[in-house]
Amino acid sequence: MTYAAATASLAPDGVDRPRRSRTPWLLGALVLLALVVVTALGRGGATSNAPLDPDNPGPAGARALAQVLERQGVEVAVVRGQEALLQRRVTVEDTVVVTTPEDLVPTTQRRLERHAASATALVYAGDAAAVAERLDVDTAPLRPGTRPARCGEPLADDLELDVRGGLGLDAPGCFGVDGAVALTRDGSRWGLAPGSVLADEHVTRAGAAALGLRLLGQGDRVVWYVPDLADAPVDEGSPLGALLPPALLPSLLLLGAATLALVLWRGRRFGPLATEPLPVVVRAAESTHSRGRLYRRAGDRAHAATALVTATRRRLHARLRLPPDAPLEALVAAVVGRTGRRSDEVAALLRPPSPTDDTQLVDLGQRLRDLEDEVHRA
Repeated sequence: MTYAAATASLAPDGVDRPRRSRTPWLLGALVLLALVVVTALGRGGATSNAPLDPDNPGPAGARALAQVLERQGVEVAVVRGQEALLQRRVTVEDTVVVTTPEDLVPTTQRRLERHAASATALVYAGDAAAVAERLDVDTAPLRPGTRPARCGEPLADDLELDVRGGLGLDAPGCFGVDGAVALTRDGSRWGLAPGSVLADEHVTRAGAAALGLRLLGQGDRVVWYVPDLADAPVDEGSPLGALLPPALLPSLLLLGAATLALVLWRGRRFGPLATEPLPVVVRAAESTHSRGRLYRRAGDRAHAATALVTATRRRLHARLRLPPDAPLEALVAAVVGRTGRRSDEVAALLRPPSPTDDTQLVDLGQRLRDLEDEVHRA
């Protein structure tokens, strides 16, 4: 005789216990490993959606310009946060560029300019108001159109720039008219506003690509600094509005309007409140007499007799402690045992009869009452 191998192990206390499956642990380990791999791969190909970010491949990003600079032999190093910037040595071969100057506060700007003092150029490109604040100049409306450089800067002297309007810089410079320019210079510091001319969607327009390559390619390396609002001191942080998403205020306004509409909808009234009298309290005796008069008027003696018998049976069930759904035979046996009457007499009395006149109906009611009295007395 051959015996199959047992699948349980004998515990030290002699109890035969089943072995625990390791499958859930293996599946959990595989899921964890997959998450680690996906996270690592995601970090390796991380992208950004910030405007003029060198890792942003979208229309508002600047990845195209960064990649063209690298193809031209210019090394592009993206540093995020001021700690990473200060850890990187900046030399005369470097051009430092900031495309989100609005994320700088006075303290972080001073640290940036001290650290980039030896660089070939420090370029601020982006929002006109932020660029003007960094260069301590004013802003001015910049009329749209194709503007020649018309300045003494060799870097841009032979270029034309397709200006799309908006705000420019109120300072001496290039690509402007009536005092508003798109490009200005203060020593080794440059300002470009609006910086959207460097974005992927506009860089192919007249002069934009050449201006971007010349402006950022003044050295052998580009240090593309992306400021972090967390670098700002606590007492010099950015206003709350700069930290919140742009769609927050419209969303809150929409939510408030929807809440107000809901209140007006659910809280509306069409007139004064109407009062209703409370239901009339009717005594049980009056209800019984009224129902009897209705039965009498309708001549429905069978219905009345059924109501009498049903009520008697319900009271007898309760008195004899029988379940409400007990069969008639059990009720008859209990009544016979309590009163001593014949079973056929009790069974005939507790079955709904069909009286033909009022006398028989009254007689039925009296006999049912007598039966109940006997059960109560016994």
